[in-house]
Order: sequence, then C-alpha cells, then structure tokens
Amino acid sequence: MTTLIFFHGWGADGSAWQKQASAFRGRLQVESPTIPVWEPAWMGEYLQKFSLPDCLLVGWSLGGMLLLEVLARQTARLGGLALVGVPPVFCSQPDHPWGQPPAAVRAMRRALKSNSGKVLTDFVESCLGPGEEAFQKEIGRLFTNSNGSDLAHGLDYLLNQDLRPMLSKLPVSPVIIQGAQDHIVPPEQARFLQEHLPGSRLYLLPEAGHLPFWTQEGNFNQIIEEMVR
Repeated sequence: MTTLIFFHGWGADGSAWQKQASAFRGRLQVESPTIPVWEPAWMGEYLQKFSLPDCLLVGWSLGGMLLLEVLARQTARLGGLALVGVPPVFCSQPDHPWGQPPAAVRAMRRALKSNSGKVLTDFVESCLGPGEEAFQKEIGRLFTNSNGSDLAHGLDYLLNQDLRPMLSKLPVSPVIIQGAQDHIVPPEQARFLQEHLPGSRLYLLPEAGHLPFWTQEGNFNQIIEEMVR
C-alpha cells in the first residue's frame, strides 16, 4: 500500500482529513481532494489517475456512497476500502427504516435557498455525539466552503440514490467504521452493510458521532494503520 485517498462528505471539503494527512503523509502518498460535483463520473475519472491495487480508499458519508457506487460499476482490483458512516440508502424506505425521513431532507434542501449557513450549522451540531460538543467550533470551520448549488445537488443524491442493489458487485470486502452515537447515519446502517458485504469488518466506536476521524482520531487512525499494514 503506497497511497491513501480520502473522500469527504456533504458540506465539507478535503480539509476534513487534515488530521489523517498529518498522521500518514511522509511515508505514504496522501490525497484528499475536494469533490467539485456529487456525480459518480467525476470520481471515476479522478481514480483513473492512480494504480488502485496500491491504494487504500476511504470514503465518508456521501463521499463514501459515491465511492461505493463507482467501485461497484468497475472490476479493477483495489488495495483496500474503508467506509466511514456510509449508508447504503440515506433516506428511509418501507423496507429500510434506518434512514433519515425524506421529508426532513427535502426541508433542508428548501432551506438552503434562504439560509444555507444555518442549514450547515444545524448539520454540524447533528454530526456530534453526546460528549463531543467541545469539537463544535473547530468542526464548524470544515463546513464553510460549499455553495448552495453543491449542497442542493448533494441532497438530491441522498434523496434519490439506493445502493443496496449494487452491494453484491463491490470488488473488495471493506472495513466499515461507524460511530455508535451517529445521528446522521445510525449504526443500523453499518450493520446492514456488514450483513450484505461478505468478508467485511465492522468497527463500532462507542462514543463517536458522525465524525469519528476527527473526534476519535487516535482510534480511527489506528484502524487505518492496521489496514495499511
């Protein structure tokens, strides 16, 4: 393994992974691009620049959903894959009750037109688990660079995409990293992935919310270190 590539989630940018960049850069090539558009085509084209058998890919939340979709559509070998707070389908369905209510996501999308800053602030608060409130100020700085169009496009993806039919096509068994106190993507979503991805491993971080790579960087980085080894 020579290259680590981290993909951020909704509302954030590549700087969300600065703690991981500091921990691994120097002995590994570390990439954390800012996703310019929430479309599989962009990510697929981006990954063509790398030798995937030498890469560990890490996708968080919406970025992880996009990554899962891209990988399920191609057969290239891959060094490793970690999915962090990634749901197979973000919004609840009659046969999948663990997602967010579609009406709540639509309300977020409508609110973007009048006050995108408040939408992001509310989202940041929801990302933190009980006891993680001390991180709110520094976390808020990671969610300030997206424009309204990008945010709306991301919510459209979350409203409409269901990756469950693609899970059997994923070319590698991933490591699943999940905060046990995640209110954005509940732990049941991670358990669903584990049950439907043979050979996958689930790391449930007991006191973490939706940002375990930031609020529990030591535990998170150790999991990544084990994957690199």
